[in-house]
Amino acid sequence: MTKLLVTLTPAEGKRLIAKGLLATDLIKEALKSGYLCITLGTTSAYLVEEILGEYDKTKHIAGIVVPKGLAVTDPKKRAFDAIFHKGEYLEGKKVKDVLEQMGPNDVIIKGANGLDENYVPLILLASDTGGTWGSFIGAALSRNIKIIMPVGLEKSIPVAYEEICGQFGKDDWEYSIGTPVGIAGVTEGVAFTEIDALEALFGVDAAPISAGGVNGAEGSVTLFIEGTEGEILAAYEFLKDVKGEPPFPEVDHVV
Repeated sequence: MTKLLVTLTPAEGKRLIAKGLLATDLIKEALKSGYLCITLGTTSAYLVEEILGEYDKTKHIAGIVVPKGLAVTDPKKRAFDAIFHKGEYLEGKKVKDVLEQMGPNDVIIKGANGLDENYVPLILLASDTGGTWGSFIGAALSRNIKIIMPVGLEKSIPVAYEEICGQFGKDDWEYSIGTPVGIAGVTEGVAFTEIDALEALFGVDAAPISAGGVNGAEGSVTLFIEGTEGEILAAYEFLKDVKGEPPFPEVDHVV
């Protein structure tokens, strides 16, 4: 087997994940013949951009993490969820607007804020009603709508959700530097990381071997990738193009 080493910044990882999602049969079929609903989130914004070609990613955010801490964006300056039906972009719609028409062959994309040690996606909840997640999770489970959760490996945490479940809610903090939140582990959602993207695109195996950096590489992940000579060569050429992806644009409507 042939080996490949690469370090990806968070932005490069988000671009890889977006391209990997579009390479999966599940997403291709939903985009072609059903509903593909892409809720707000930074990684999800890259997927919308990949589909539409041009898109203001800074508007595709509700909750956000910035240097001052956890925060939210100005609701008046947010985009709606990106809803596609049989490839057509339905502007001005939210997931809750189309749930009654959705079923097992449709997909909801919901980004995650964390990934626990068991590969369970975690989401932070600043809304009293659970935000977007709260608006669709019951119907999605009832109708067996697929929930795919893109999340960069930079968001991996070394604890299991069970260890923190029930320990706090958004109103339980005596002190908070940043927006107070609750948390949910979404066992019903399927995490999709850079590892999954590389498998979908090239059929290779990948594993993180280190994380972090400086001079713009903060939050980066270094991967060990293994596959056949042909698979690795294709991945190598692809990743050379992904390298240099600019950082996520500055978001100027944080409140």
